[in-house]
Amino acid sequence: MTTKNKIYLSSVIFVLLGASLIIFLVHPVYKDIGVSSEELILEKQTLTSLEAKIKNIEDFRKNYQETKENLEKTKNLFIKLKAPISFIYFLEKSAQVSQIPLEIFPSQVKENKEGVWSYIVFKIDSICSFPNFLKFLEKLESSPYLIEIHGLSMAKLTENELEREKFENYSLGDVNVSLSIKVFAN
Repeated sequence: MTTKNKIYLSSVIFVLLGASLIIFLVHPVYKDIGVSSEELILEKQTLTSLEAKIKNIEDFRKNYQETKENLEKTKNLFIKLKAPISFIYFLEKSAQVSQIPLEIFPSQVKENKEGVWSYIVFKIDSICSFPNFLKFLEKLESSPYLIEIHGLSMAKLTENELEREKFENYSLGDVNVSLSIKVFAN
């Protein structure tokens, strides 16, 4: 064998050894690096997702503590549908403070099963002075309940009415009031 052939043969052997080295050693390591990097990316995404969930839970806990009192207050805005005793007591006390006599008639109970609030309609009748009735209305307006005025009818007492026995304790400036209010219930 000549030197030239020996060089070609040596070159071919080195090329084959280099190619086999690349195929059997470098390629699997490179492939493993690719797989590992994909797994690392997935783990980072999972970690980021978990950190976001943890932050959301911590924020929820903070917000819940802050809004817990407001939720309780909101719950107290509604009267009890079956027994609105506390609301009737409130009406009587407000009338007493405003110095007006009241007749209270719960007239209509509306229960909604569609998710809309149920309510009770109360009819309130009174004969009193106009300023005292305004005080009563202010008390209703600032009450701790959800109230909507459904109807209001007011008439000044006439001289003919004052002559009747029913109105003998009233004066010419007094008004005959009929008020209908809707009170939301739970």
